[in-house]
Amino acid sequence: MHHFPVTPTGYIYICTRLTVRKARLISRDQYMRLLNMDLNQISRFIGETEYQNEVNELAGSRSGIDLIEGALTRNLAETYQSVVAITPGALHELTERYLARWDVWNVMLVLRSRQFGIPADQIRQVLIPAGGISQPRIESLLSQRTLNDVVEGLEGWEHYPVLKDGFASGYRKGLFGEVENSLYMSFYKNLYRDARSGIRGGDAMLPYLRFEIDIINIRNLFRLRAGSKVSDIKPYMIPGGNLRPDFYQQMYSIEDKQQFVSGMQQMRILPILMEALQDVRCNESVCEADAADLIWKLWAERKTPLFAMMMAVTRLRLRRLELIAKRYPFSVLPILSYLEHKRHEVANLRAIARGKQFGLDSDQIKRYLIM
Repeated sequence: MHHFPVTPTGYIYICTRLTVRKARLISRDQYMRLLNMDLNQISRFIGETEYQNEVNELAGSRSGIDLIEGALTRNLAETYQSVVAITPGALHELTERYLARWDVWNVMLVLRSRQFGIPADQIRQVLIPAGGISQPRIESLLSQRTLNDVVEGLEGWEHYPVLKDGFASGYRKGLFGEVENSLYMSFYKNLYRDARSGIRGGDAMLPYLRFEIDIINIRNLFRLRAGSKVSDIKPYMIPGGNLRPDFYQQMYSIEDKQQFVSGMQQMRILPILMEALQDVRCNESVCEADAADLIWKLWAERKTPLFAMMMAVTRLRLRRLELIAKRYPFSVLPILSYLEHKRHEVANLRAIARGKQFGLDSDQIKRYLIM
């Protein structure tokens, strides 16, 4: 039997008849130590962990931040590719379909780089090598000169029709946000359809998938409230969550605090925000009323949630994924949980290294970490 259990110590064992992979994620205590290191010490530290091979391969040609960035990028690519490669049967198919979300991320990065003249090397540092678009194809896209060339280079991609329609009239201000939203709508619509299609393991994925869609819709609701003058927000809401797009439309026009708090309770988001505030304030006495007051203030002032709160919500999303993964230990969810934690580990290490490069203190850098 194939096993994909995630252990409490941060290990994942992915066992097939031919392969056993053992990977340890960096602990909170280790992050605290890293925050007190300089770049050379950080390089030595990661060279003694899962990133050892990549650090050794690059140490002869790179140093400092370049060595760290290069090793992290290579290791992330290798991890995603190797885990997906040894995932069997229906679990392999579901893993690939879920990770295709990073195709959207990568495509939008390439498009923005062509429009705003961002060097390809900078884009390579933030690509997430996890989707179905191959590395050679991404390199080909990075070599294109215009937006139209990049779009045409994606002909045959699952979401190509959405992309082509979005850029049919050329670039204008705000277009990237609209196209990105449409691509994610298309991705989640297809993934939700596939998970419900009877594919083995799809039913175990659905509870977390609905939760993830809810989080995205709530975030988009606040963003639209803060910076948009549109009257109909339903086209910006992803279907498939626990709440229908019509509900978000009703929430969008609320100006009364009592009605707003009632709606937030219906969304079941207040307990999540309460936990997020506890994380932000390091205070377990925070209650739902505190969360309601803060979120209402932001809503009334047409502001987006605080950056620290969104980081805390991301932490809670990962915890929720891990909890559901433990409930379904032989489903695709432990694999996804590990890969998501791995991605955030790389993001954390990058944030620490870049913070040190620019002379930020430990408390400033810590705000950007998902632990």
